[in-house]
Amino acid sequence: PPTPQPANSAAKAIRQLRTGRGDQPSEILRLIGPVSAAARAPPSAGRSCSMTTESLQALWASAYEGWARPAGFDGVVYLAPVEDRDRALPEPKWVQPALRLADEHGGLFGVTAYNPAGKDAPHAVNVANNLLLAQEIEQLCRATGGSSTFWPSFGFASDWHEKGFTVAAPQEKVVELAKKYGQGAIYRFHRAAAVEGAPFMRSTVPALLPDTEADVPCAPCERPDIDRANPEWAPPE
Repeated sequence: PPTPQPANSAAKAIRQLRTGRGDQPSEILRLIGPVSAAARAPPSAGRSCSMTTESLQALWASAYEGWARPAGFDGVVYLAPVEDRDRALPEPKWVQPALRLADEHGGLFGVTAYNPAGKDAPHAVNVANNLLLAQEIEQLCRATGGSSTFWPSFGFASDWHEKGFTVAAPQEKVVELAKKYGQGAIYRFHRAAAVEGAPFMRSTVPALLPDTEADVPCAPCERPDIDRANPEWAPPE
């Protein structure tokens, strides 16, 4: 695992990632959360995973997704399982550029460093690990080249919220990062075939936890009327 870095060094790296300079806070830092007092190394990739297939599949089948500035578009957008959304929306302008990125890279991959091995970690630890993960994703996108990119994202439900990133890069490389940060599986968003009203299929791809495959048709939705739909949500101190 990488050597732990002071939080201010990690913060500076992520500021430069989106702003190109180190003296202004960036959108990505605001969405990741406040920087903890000290960053730490990610969990070992060999760590056993305590999550169960059944609990993970149940959670992911019903979860909402928030994307911040997808494919270069401003603002936060939301995706919901088709069967759970309140009403269909006209297709937003960001959908087709995001789908083209997914076509080019074999999907858009959702990954986080939160709560490794399915165990709730202190919020400060989750934030610090996400900062380290963001730096590794930035390095991956640079190495991949072309249209490879990523943006902040978060999965949530009425009683759950985890921040992470959506990445346009090779699937196997994102899975490697997920394993390194102790994750059971990742999301793969790709173009849905012949599913009315659902431009995206959200599939799960196993990382440390096998047999987690599931496909959920998803579509843009309005911001859900729940507290954890707030991209800046954080647990009370």
